Amino acid sequence: MLIVRRFIFTFLASMVPAVEVKGAIPFGVALGLDVKLAYVAALLGSGVVVCFLAFITNWFYRFCKERGYLKRFIGWMDKITGKNRDKIQKYGPLAIFVYVAVPIPGTGTWTGSIIAGVINLRPRSIILSVFCGNMVSGLILALLSSGVVNLMETI
Repeated sequence: MLIVRRFIFTFLASMVPAVEVKGAIPFGVALGLDVKLAYVAALLGSGVVVCFLAFITNWFYRFCKERGYLKRFIGWMDKITGKNRDKIQKYGPLAIFVYVAVPIPGTGTWTGSIIAGVINLRPRSIILSVFCGNMVSGLILALLSSGVVNLMETI
């Protein structure tokens, strides 16, 4: 029962915008989950977010922009998509995949899904590119997390 609870906490942590897979995997390992279980829980949780954002982002963006709602948020969306719009439209899902796969702060499932949605990629492309990028990013974090755990056990 304790493992299920840890799995659920890791799953939920990965849905938080700033935490995502990059924070949820080390969190799950710190809770005592095996790194493989933490990886799966984090991917599943962030996958739920990707599916939701893939279908809602473009509609929400257009709705708010047309009516003048959430001007600061829409401005932020325009800013992050405007800088790289040409590259993203040229390379499409591959650009989103690479963006999400790099495990640095600010390049996770939320931002990748929002960028892809604002430039109006198809939901299937968004889900596939963001989820695959997230798998790579999560794998890097899982390897780092397991290495840190093993290093601490030898000391």
